[in-house]
Amino acid sequence: MFRCVGVLVLATVTAWGQAGLGDASLEQLLNVEVTSVSKKEQRLSRTAAAVFVIGHEDIRRSGAQNLPDVLRMAPGVEVAQIDANAWAITIRGFDSRFSNKVLVLVDGRSVYNTGFSGVYWDQLDMPLEDIERIEVIRGPGATVWGANAVNGVIDIITKSSKATQGGLASASVSSDPDSQDMLRYGGRVASGTGAYRAFAKYSRTADANLPSGASGFDGWSRIHGGFRSDWDLSPRDSLTVQGDLFSNRGSQTRLQWFYPAPNDPPFAQTWAAAGGNLLSRWNHTSAGGSDMSLQAYYDTYRRDDLGLPESEKTFDLDYRQHIAAGSRHDIVFGAGYRISNTIVPPGYQISLTPANRTDSLYNTFIQDEIRVADRLWLTLGTKVEHNAYTGFEYEPSARLAWAPTERQTFWAAASRAIRQPSREEIGVIAEVLDYPIGPYTMLETRVLGNPRFHSEELRDYEIGYRTQWTKNVSLDVTGFLSFYRHLGTVEPQSPIVQAGPAGIVVIVPVLSDNKGSSTNYGTEIALNWKVSTRWRVEPGYSFLRVNTHLDPASGDTSLITLGGNAPPHTFQVRSLLNLSSRLQWDHTLYWMQKMPNGLTPSYARLDSRIAWKLGESTEISLVGQNLLRPRTVQFGDTFNLLGTPAQRSVFGKITWSF
Repeated sequence: MFRCVGVLVLATVTAWGQAGLGDASLEQLLNVEVTSVSKKEQRLSRTAAAVFVIGHEDIRRSGAQNLPDVLRMAPGVEVAQIDANAWAITIRGFDSRFSNKVLVLVDGRSVYNTGFSGVYWDQLDMPLEDIERIEVIRGPGATVWGANAVNGVIDIITKSSKATQGGLASASVSSDPDSQDMLRYGGRVASGTGAYRAFAKYSRTADANLPSGASGFDGWSRIHGGFRSDWDLSPRDSLTVQGDLFSNRGSQTRLQWFYPAPNDPPFAQTWAAAGGNLLSRWNHTSAGGSDMSLQAYYDTYRRDDLGLPESEKTFDLDYRQHIAAGSRHDIVFGAGYRISNTIVPPGYQISLTPANRTDSLYNTFIQDEIRVADRLWLTLGTKVEHNAYTGFEYEPSARLAWAPTERQTFWAAASRAIRQPSREEIGVIAEVLDYPIGPYTMLETRVLGNPRFHSEELRDYEIGYRTQWTKNVSLDVTGFLSFYRHLGTVEPQSPIVQAGPAGIVVIVPVLSDNKGSSTNYGTEIALNWKVSTRWRVEPGYSFLRVNTHLDPASGDTSLITLGGNAPPHTFQVRSLLNLSSRLQWDHTLYWMQKMPNGLTPSYARLDSRIAWKLGESTEISLVGQNLLRPRTVQFGDTFNLLGTPAQRSVFGKITWSF
C-alpha cells in the first residue's frame, strides 16, 4: 500500500505547477444547481442540507464500471460488494443487501421496491456515459420525496438528448475476464424542435471465488436498451419521453436456510430478471416566472431470485408547481398518486398473503422558502401521505440557512421521516430453519408477517457549514443526531407442538414487530483542494456511531447485528491529475474500519486510471481496481447468500465518438 501511495505522490509532485488544462473553478462547483432537496433549482452553496454532487466528469474519471462503484465517491455513503452481482448500499448505517432506509430515483422515477423494501442494484446497470449528475442527500428527504427517504436520497439525473448528439461506442475487456460494450446514437428531428438518443448495452461479469478459493458461481450478464427524446413544444413548454428494457441472468451460491443450521451445504442457484419502464414529463413556465411539471411513468419487472418468482407493475402520476409569492416567499407544492400491483406466488420456502395484491399511495406536499432577512432563509414544509398499511403519515421539516458572506453558509435542519411497511413484513410466511433435534423430533422456525406492523420513524437534527476558504480550497462539514423509533424486529413466539409424518414437529413462530430503537450520531467532511491548474485533490471522511436498543420484552437477535453493519470511521481521497492536455492519471483510495459486529474486517481499496485522448473523438483508458490486495471481503454473507471477496482487476476501455 505504501509503495502505491508513494508512486502516486511522486507522480503528482512531478506534474505540480505545470501549465495545462484546468478543471472547473470551485465557484462553479459550489454554484451548481441542485433539484433534489426542494424539487426546484437552487445553488448547492446555499442549500440547507447535506448534499454531495457527483458530476459526469467525476464519473468518467473514476474509471467505475457500475453505479455502486460511482457512489463510493460520496462521503457518508457505505458501498460494499457482496458477490459479483449483489451489493449492500446505504447512507448513515443499517446496511444490508436490501437497505430499506434509502430512496433511489432515476429521473424522478422511484426504483425502491416496496414489496421487500430495498433496491435491486443489478437492475440499475445503466450506461454511465448518459448520467449528467447524481445528487446524494445524506439525511431525510421525506418532505418532498415521501416515505422511505429516511437516511438519504440518491437521485440519478440523466443527460438531455440534446447533449448527446452523434454516435458513441465503447468497449472494455478485463483480466477477470469481464466485458462491457455500449453503442449510442443521438440526433434531431427534421423540424428542429426535438432531439433523441437510443442506446444498447451488453455486459458480462465472470464468477468470483469464495473465501475458500472455490468458485462462487456468481457471474451474470445483462442486455439493456433504451431511448430518450426531448421536445420544445413552445417557448414555454417542453416534453421528455424516455424508456428502458433490460434482461439479466446470473447465478449465486447460497444456503438452504435463512438461519445458520448444521449440515446445510451451499449450492449454486440461477436467477433471472427482466423488465422495463416508460416515463413522460411535461414542463411549463408561465409568463410570471412560475413553473410546473406533470410526470407519469409505468414500471414493470419480473424476477426469479432465491427460488421466489416475483413480479411488480407500478403506475405513478406526479404534479409539481413552483411559484414566487411576493419578494419573500418561494413556494413549491404538489400532489401524487401511485398504484402498484405485486404478484408473489408461493415459492421456495416463502409465500406472501395474499399472493396478488394491489396497493395505492396518495400524497401531497408543500414547502415554502421564506426570506427572513437579507442573508437568512427559513424553509418550512411537510408531506402528507396515505398508504395501504398504516394510513395517513406526515413528514415535516424545517431548514434554516444563513450566508454571512458570499463564500460561506451555516445551516441547520430538523426533520421527521418514516419507512412504510413492506408486503413482506405484513404478510410473509417463511420457513427459515428446519432440522432434526432428535430421532423423532423436527424443529421448524417460521417467520410470520404482522398486519399491525408500524412504520419505522426517524426524528433527525442536522447542522452544517459550507465554505470556500480560498480560491482553491472549499470545505463542507455536516453533523447529525438521529432518533429512530419502531424499528423492525423479529420476535420469537411460544412454540407449537404437533404431530408430523415421522414423529413430533416443534414449530417456533417468529413474528415481525417494532420493538427496536436507535440513537445515532456522526459527522461527514468533504474537502476540495485545487492544488494547481492540473491537479485536484478531494479528501472525504465520515464518522458514525450507531446505538441500537431493544424493548425489555424483545427477544430479537437481528437488529443489533444490523446496527453493527456500520463502520465507525471511513476515509477516502481522490486525486485528479492532468499530466498533459491529452493524458490524465487519476487515483482513489478508500479505507473502511472494521464493522462493530465483527462480520467484516477493515480494508483499503486503491483504484487507478490512466487515459489518453487520441484526437477529438477517441479515448483509451487503463483502469486498475482493488490494487492493494488480490481479494478483499467487503461485506460477507447476507441472508442465505454466500459472499465472495472483491477481486483485483485490470481492464482496458476504448471510447469512440462519431
